[in-house]
Amino acid sequence: MLERPLLEMRNLKTYFKVRGNILKAVDDVSFTLAPGETLGLVGESGCGKSVTAATIMGLIPIPPGMIAGGEIYFNGVDLLKLPESRMRKIRGCDISMIFQEPMTSLNPVFTVGDQVGEVIELHEKLSRSEIRRRIIDAFRLVGIPAPEKRLDDYPHQMSGGMRQRVMIAMALACNPRMMIADEPTTALDVTIQAQILELMNDLKRKTGTAILFITHDLGVIAEMAQKVAVMYAGKVMELATAADLYTEPKHPYTVGLLSSIPVLGKTSKKQRLSTIRGVVPSLFSLPPGCLFSDRCPETREICQNEDPPMTTLADKRLVRCFNYA
Repeated sequence: MLERPLLEMRNLKTYFKVRGNILKAVDDVSFTLAPGETLGLVGESGCGKSVTAATIMGLIPIPPGMIAGGEIYFNGVDLLKLPESRMRKIRGCDISMIFQEPMTSLNPVFTVGDQVGEVIELHEKLSRSEIRRRIIDAFRLVGIPAPEKRLDDYPHQMSGGMRQRVMIAMALACNPRMMIADEPTTALDVTIQAQILELMNDLKRKTGTAILFITHDLGVIAEMAQKVAVMYAGKVMELATAADLYTEPKHPYTVGLLSSIPVLGKTSKKQRLSTIRGVVPSLFSLPPGCLFSDRCPETREICQNEDPPMTTLADKRLVRCFNYA
């Protein structure tokens, strides 16, 4: 018997009404996340990755935002149909989130211990001494040295890497079943980035938490994810296992992204890197037909006029392209 997905998103459409226009930030996005699995959500800035995460967490401001269609099932319950009171109980407890920049996510006038403790206090009835013990355990779990002392620090007294560890400790404080990591290593240098990625992989093995990992860095996803969804202008263009995607990408956009990455020892100083021609279309003026058609080296007449369906290939991957329809 197949295990039911922990998270199942079906044809999600999150739109915004801006200056009288409808902006389709997320348009017909579907994917699943199994317990203990990591799904990488990749794409260029503005493609809808963070809006997808915010929709799952119930953080889309309505108005100007609107859920124009779709379903998000978490553990069999449609999150989009829950009242805010129920979402507050799920948010931070069953589903937690690590934000992109810890310095703007942490409140500068409260200690980091108080901020992690607030999350625990909101969801669990524990004494102050028990909460303090939980904070120390969480800090120790994420590798913060001398946690008994550091929990009394303010955010500005910690390095960027330590602040991000605090954010991870906050996300893990209530033992969530799923964690959303929204560009968690973007503001960190390469050495600290590697430490944070290793920490998250280690924590996933220890806790069994499923992770939706959002990034624009394909190298990071190669280290983290079992499955990868490639987004472009609000749509998923390809969804495959990480092994299949990196060894044999199918969608022309995925091929372009992977071929633009320099390979150590294979890219010479004189050799030009491959690029994708043109620019990402504005969500205010999307082209007819396939959204990638005006940049695609394999475009055909049908691509200019019709939106390609999502097609399932023999290896079970999904591709939104007429070359495979």
